[in-house]
Amino acid sequence: MMTVEQMLRSQAARTADNGLTFGLAGNEPVWLPLERLVSAVPASLVPRLGRCAIYFVPWIVKQRRGVSIATEPKAEAEERSELCHHLDFRNQGALGIISYEFFANDVYGMAMEFYDKIAYLAALQPPPRDDFQQLLAEQWNQTPAGEITPDAWDWRKQVKTEDGGPVREGEAWQNYLRTAETDALGLYLGALFMDIYYEDLFDGRDEQPPLPPEALQLRLRTLEKIYPPNRGQTLEIYRQRERRRRR
Repeated sequence: MMTVEQMLRSQAARTADNGLTFGLAGNEPVWLPLERLVSAVPASLVPRLGRCAIYFVPWIVKQRRGVSIATEPKAEAEERSELCHHLDFRNQGALGIISYEFFANDVYGMAMEFYDKIAYLAALQPPPRDDFQQLLAEQWNQTPAGEITPDAWDWRKQVKTEDGGPVREGEAWQNYLRTAETDALGLYLGALFMDIYYEDLFDGRDEQPPLPPEALQLRLRTLEKIYPPNRGQTLEIYRQRERRRRR
């Protein structure tokens, strides 16, 4: 077990081709293409993260104050609370820590956790353009109501007026914009790394109506224009999985 400070002193950070700073504690998992995972983040998005570093570690253990990093699995009789991620905001910048053992052999889950945290950190800072915010405002009355996550839907309900329009000012409206952007940006980044299917994003247990596929596609394409994929990458949007033909 080591503290976060000990990890930072002992594990040298690297800089990916896109400019994103990241580090690894422990052995690199054979099931996780770490370099490709990090490099999928568009270079045009990285400046919006500010001073930021992401570390991938075996286990994150919750402590009374903060967290510790474990490089060995817990003993049979040991009780410890393990986390999938931890965000720390310091004077030097944002520090994100993600447990790869929490997602052992689950590349999809690991990738979406990483990209969700990148999207969250980016959305904390002002966007370079207002294209996406304008799209959200335009979609309010143009499409059936729906969102990607329950969080965005909850903020949407808070800014909805009696006549159905939004209150486009105040903290709730800003939180809606930020959450909706985080959701879409996380999906956009994930789609640059792997196949993501619309039908896998929602299920009957979701608390919010699903965002219609046409509206989701517009959000992703708008983000693609703001943050173009790195060379050699493309955004592929799949409406649904290909069905196997009957023989």
